[in-house]
Amino acid sequence: MEVYQHEIVSSINAMYGDLLRSWKQYDTVAEHLQALSVRLWEEVSQGNPTALQEVRNYHWSHLGQTVEVLKNAGLTEADCRQTIANEYGYRRWSEVSHVRYPYHISFENAVELLLQGDEPGLRELLNGDPGLINQKSQYGHRATLLHYAVSNGVELWRQSVPANLPQMVEFLLERGANPRAKMKVYNGEYTASELLMSSEHPRKAGILPALRDAFSKAVS
Repeated sequence: MEVYQHEIVSSINAMYGDLLRSWKQYDTVAEHLQALSVRLWEEVSQGNPTALQEVRNYHWSHLGQTVEVLKNAGLTEADCRQTIANEYGYRRWSEVSHVRYPYHISFENAVELLLQGDEPGLRELLNGDPGLINQKSQYGHRATLLHYAVSNGVELWRQSVPANLPQMVEFLLERGANPRAKMKVYNGEYTASELLMSSEHPRKAGILPALRDAFSKAVS
């Protein structure tokens, strides 16, 4: 299945590598996010432009700043923790330390199958665990599978667009996904269809009209 990824999304995946999906290696979500913040600090310390892009995309006090400005901003390890906190839906790092429960591995796998465009695999997973259809992420943003489908507001490395995404969304809706479910992002709470209106990745992938049609059938 052809999958569109913006250059920065591909670069983020390459920078973190297997660490992004090492959910089973950590006892809690907090421990995994701590490991991600350490990796980000290592890369920021070396002036890695990809890491600095992640900071500019998520750190609330550095939003939109250029990579050149950030190289000379005196960023600290605390800034990297704040970046990870904001990216995963928390206002501050202290909130992350309270996330003392393990990952819901089946949900993380469902997100992966969705973003790979693997409908048979996702169908099989949902048949075994129907509750996943409206499961919310354990991250602070509380995104559902439908939110992950619109590539807006979720963690940067997961903002991928498979060519069959409109069909994947129709499949989720047919299975009972709630189009009115909201995630916490941008200082508010939004449905997937609301976030779709400002999502760049589906537009650049050339599937935005079809994706809008898929959602409009559910909310009309």
